[in-house]
Amino acid sequence: MTTLTVPDRATVAAVLAEAPTPRPVLAVNVIRIKPGRFEEFMALQMAHLERIRGTVPGVVGSRMLVSPERDAVVLVSAFDTAEHAQAFRRDPRFVEHLERAGGLVESTEAMPVELAYEVGVI
Repeated sequence: MTTLTVPDRATVAAVLAEAPTPRPVLAVNVIRIKPGRFEEFMALQMAHLERIRGTVPGVVGSRMLVSPERDAVVLVSAFDTAEHAQAFRRDPRFVEHLERAGGLVESTEAMPVELAYEVGVI
């Protein structure tokens, strides 16, 4: 007969403290859109999202924030590892998307960032 031993709270807390929670690798892109091209840009962006959804290894998620003037977006993407982020940037579908969107965009600024803190769910 096998006896199951349940660890006490201190043991569980010690084990959890030893196992760091993996943090996603984040990328932030600020994209300025040419005047009058916002709707076209968003249609292209949504089509790209639908085309790649669920097929890119290591993608944790993304959020797109839109300025009130509809002249800029901030895209925040999260990946399991830096290697996954790099592989995504080389994905032929992404490269093609950038080429198609290029005529709609005035400028882009990309920056890798690290999580400083988090509160709640966004």
